Amino acid sequence: MKRLLLISLLLLPLNAFAQTKINLEYQDQFGNWKHYQTKHNQGDAYRTAKRRAEATGKRFRLVDGNGHVLDLISP
Repeated sequence: MKRLLLISLLLLPLNAFAQTKINLEYQDQFGNWKHYQTKHNQGDAYRTAKRRAEATGKRFRLVDGNGHVLDLISP
């Protein structure tokens, strides 16, 4: 039984254990997007971006690991 479990774990792709990365980016005065922070929880990422957008007056966006925009937060 242990041997079967070990073999099945070795055959799993490595990305099966990978967590989703959410990048928080803000827009500077020239319209360029700058990296602010990386999080692994989308809800926490949204709350952080919303608070930072209100505090700084800058637009924030959430981008997943593949580069797809998930959300855009304006102050």
